Amino acid sequence: MRLPILPLIALSAALALGGCGSGKSVTATNESVSGVAKKVADAGLKFNPGRWDSTMKFVKMDMEGMPPEAKAMMSKILGKDRTFATCLTKEEAEKPDAKFFGQADERCKYDSFAMGGGKIDAKMTCKAEQGMQTMTMQGNYTAESYQMTMSINGAGPQGKAMSMEMQLNAKHNGECTGKEEG
Repeated sequence: MRLPILPLIALSAALALGGCGSGKSVTATNESVSGVAKKVADAGLKFNPGRWDSTMKFVKMDMEGMPPEAKAMMSKILGKDRTFATCLTKEEAEKPDAKFFGQADERCKYDSFAMGGGKIDAKMTCKAEQGMQTMTMQGNYTAESYQMTMSINGAGPQGKAMSMEMQLNAKHNGECTGKEEG
């Protein structure tokens, strides 16, 4: 089964990679993805380029009317770590654009966004093929690591209610090797 919210994982990872808490912060309300990206860049919150090793874990997953065989399949991935590595180039780190922050502007908007002092707290609403989805993100970051909890609620396949929660942890791990996934 293809989950419509998986592109948002990249968004949360990108947001959490902000530079160390040097007193700089960004807040936004009812703002586009590109608007938040511009505010982050204008505030001078820098991103640490190089290889980032990440671990993602689904903590909760529930979909209305899910067949028993699908529930059994999903129960096998709950609580299991999935690891991956990404490469953030120097250019991407210095000038993050809207694509760096996830889905296209016409599909998502920040209801609220706050990043600074080593903390991030955001709520985003996205239009998906099945209907609206709301994603909340809370976490902590430094220049070398981040921890993030995301909750996603809204319409899943065939417009039925779905909710999920996942955790992301990442650590900067030196230079890119060319073997990263993104």
